[in-house]
Amino acid sequence: MATFTPGPTPTAAPGADLMNCKDHLTWRVEGGTRARPVIVTIMFLEDKLPWEQFVAWHQQLCAGMPRMRARVQELSSPLRRPHWAADPDFRLEQHLQHVTVSGKGTRRDVLETAATLAEVPFCQSRSPWNGYLIDGLDDGCSAYLLKISHSIADGVRLREMFLRQAATDGPTAPSTPSPTAESPAPAAHHRLRAKDAVRRLGKAVQFITQALNDIRDRPYPIPPVKTRFARRYYTTKVPTDPFKSAAVACGGTVHDALVAAVAQGCHRYHRSRGTQRERLRVFSPYAEPPLTARVPFSPMGNHWFIVRFPLRADQPDPRRRIREVRSAVQVAYHRDAADWMGAVARISPLIPLRWFEAGFLRLCASHDFGISNMPGPRAPLSIGGTRAREIYAIAPVMGFAVAVTLLSYRDHCHVTVNIDPDVIADPDLFAQYIHDGLHEIGELHAPAQPTSGDHT
Repeated sequence: MATFTPGPTPTAAPGADLMNCKDHLTWRVEGGTRARPVIVTIMFLEDKLPWEQFVAWHQQLCAGMPRMRARVQELSSPLRRPHWAADPDFRLEQHLQHVTVSGKGTRRDVLETAATLAEVPFCQSRSPWNGYLIDGLDDGCSAYLLKISHSIADGVRLREMFLRQAATDGPTAPSTPSPTAESPAPAAHHRLRAKDAVRRLGKAVQFITQALNDIRDRPYPIPPVKTRFARRYYTTKVPTDPFKSAAVACGGTVHDALVAAVAQGCHRYHRSRGTQRERLRVFSPYAEPPLTARVPFSPMGNHWFIVRFPLRADQPDPRRRIREVRSAVQVAYHRDAADWMGAVARISPLIPLRWFEAGFLRLCASHDFGISNMPGPRAPLSIGGTRAREIYAIAPVMGFAVAVTLLSYRDHCHVTVNIDPDVIADPDLFAQYIHDGLHEIGELHAPAQPTSGDHT
């Protein structure tokens, strides 16, 4: 990928928090009309959570994450990135709501309520996040929903925030984040030589050529012009130890096994619709670039590294699928891999929002699915003293029709499938195929433990 040299650093008010280029990219897309790049977390709690404790918990949360008490200050020049400035009028109650779940309070009702709340635009004059205490569940317990703009932080930073704030025994020091797959050993930075610049330019041309070819090969039918934001959430879980053991036995990681499971579900869905695809395309964010010096962990912002890779669609053997995913990841994610999304983020302010949004979302739509994996804690977490029974993270559907997120918590992998029903004709069937693919891999090592209401 060609190296883009940024211009002079934009000046911001003293004490302001300047957006990095990837923060700015997500913020721009959020200001468009065709996507909602928000991260959603749903926690099903073990008991009913009192409102007073819910509010007090968020007071501590905001104290540890300044962007949750700040608002975005736009600058007049497109070459100058916005910054976060402390909001002198910040009021916590403007970000918190107490809602009652619709319907009979089933898990399906909670997920539909969450999908509706997640697509409501943020108030542009306040920090872009909201917390919801959800009551009316059929088991008498509460659920917690956090909706937060991707421009505040990526999934890894939000995970660290919860590990510090929601630990049952009180705040803990931030842990070192693990990438979604192993990172190659860090290498020292070298001066860019002329031959290296030529090589990177060649890679940029190769990437652009491949991206243009991919855009012409959409995996799903083009939907009519969108007049709404519609999403449908599904959850499932598999025991962590058997799933991880199956991945390791096949020479892969948990992330590889997750991709293999979703790829099989995707293939089965395509086949059920009479579509023949020889290759699937995967869009996967990783926690950090493969070539980077170790730097202190930043508690806010977006620092992800996007990987794209193809997979054989019709591999029937789950063991071979995992090995094929491992090989594909090694080709795409290595110390010489280019940060193409970083380059896109740097030049995006130069492109009118309508054009950039259309091109960016069209590129994302050329993938069969997007996928994320975040290792979570084995120890229980709590919100305001009420323990979380299950935790599900939901990645935004940024153009691609299906986004899958795995968050391990305690002894299970909690998986959420986020589907655009305007693109996927039968989202229930698609989610069922992914559920089956996950359990198929989990049962390679040991039978999955039965759980009630495992797929919703």
